[in-house]
Amino acid sequence: MADKKRKKNDPDKDSQASASKQPILPLLILTLGALLLIAVAAVFLHAPTRQKAAAALSKTKHIIDIIKDDTTQAPKTADGAAASAGASDATVKLQNALAAKFAELELRDADYSIQYIPKDSAIEIKAAVPRGRPMEWVIWNLSNAPTAPYRVDDCLCASETNCAITFRSSNAKHPKAVVKIQQSNRYMSNTAKMAILIENFVYEANTIAIEYLSFPEPLTVAILPAEKFSARTAQIAEEHKKETVLLLPMEPLPQQYDKYKGSMVMIHYGDEQIRNIIAHAAAAVPNFSGVCNFHGAKVMEDSRALGIILSEVSKRKAFFVYTDISKKSVAAQLTKSMKIPNAPIQGSIDATATAEQAKEKLRRYSVTAEKTGKVLIKAQPSPAFIKALKEEAEAFKKNGIRLVYVSELAK
Repeated sequence: MADKKRKKNDPDKDSQASASKQPILPLLILTLGALLLIAVAAVFLHAPTRQKAAAALSKTKHIIDIIKDDTTQAPKTADGAAASAGASDATVKLQNALAAKFAELELRDADYSIQYIPKDSAIEIKAAVPRGRPMEWVIWNLSNAPTAPYRVDDCLCASETNCAITFRSSNAKHPKAVVKIQQSNRYMSNTAKMAILIENFVYEANTIAIEYLSFPEPLTVAILPAEKFSARTAQIAEEHKKETVLLLPMEPLPQQYDKYKGSMVMIHYGDEQIRNIIAHAAAAVPNFSGVCNFHGAKVMEDSRALGIILSEVSKRKAFFVYTDISKKSVAAQLTKSMKIPNAPIQGSIDATATAEQAKEKLRRYSVTAEKTGKVLIKAQPSPAFIKALKEEAEAFKKNGIRLVYVSELAK
């Protein structure tokens, strides 16, 4: 009887049994409670919220699988139970740290998935990262996510847009985590932007014009109102989803541009004469989104003449882009004071550039976009430039640079 009583009240066995259950039980209770709340939300909330709840429910189930699997495999001792809970805590912390990084990279719930693979004792996370940063930066960012005892063990890239990072714990009992990263077709909200203004674009039934119009990314074409087919060019550009800008000749123009004198703004013209020139130009280039100066150093220095032009721009709800061809230009001050959307042109590629020279300049401007978040350049239409642009377009995407219309940079 004494032996039976002693066995019944054996404190060592009681403590072992209690220790083997207590560490994992609260985790399961809390997790199941969270699942119940998410399930209720998934039933009663509106559709978008139901979708987020369902995604969270699915991902939380994977964490439960990890906890259950660790519990099943751990020894039924006090030390074993504590080790099991520690493994679960470590994997959950890693998953939460990665989720925080995914949020910084603007991933939505549907952009990543978590799967626990028992046979490999591994967590597999697939993530579709929006474009906007080079893959090297994404890897560096995610590599800073692990919390102890996890660390980066390996990183392999099958291509420039397809990489995998492996995280391992210093505790061999913890499952490894493999994050498989791919770039999606979506862009981050703060993606670096490049806008290209094709200066003095004229539609002619030739291969080069068609190549510009069929270019699949956003382009803005600047059209001179005095050109014979300016209205037709504007119409065709609109049909091909190209933004149009009115290219306004201004004093002084180089001598070779004398043919535009009839449509050129001169600083000695009266207010009404300047307004009439702009009205005729607007009729010649219908549905334009903005106005850009064509030469015109004198006008860009004259507050009265440029002020009249900008008031007409504002009246037509357009933006103004400009080349600061004079150190005394008042364009920046006037557009700001008159609250007109505007942007300076930061670089140019002329028609004499070869395809290789144009590519080199595009790469240089893309670095500016990566550093500052945006860049606006102009280019004269030529076979070499459209060839260079087509060849560099994919490189822009890989480096997180999005081609946009000029209007997107005119603020």
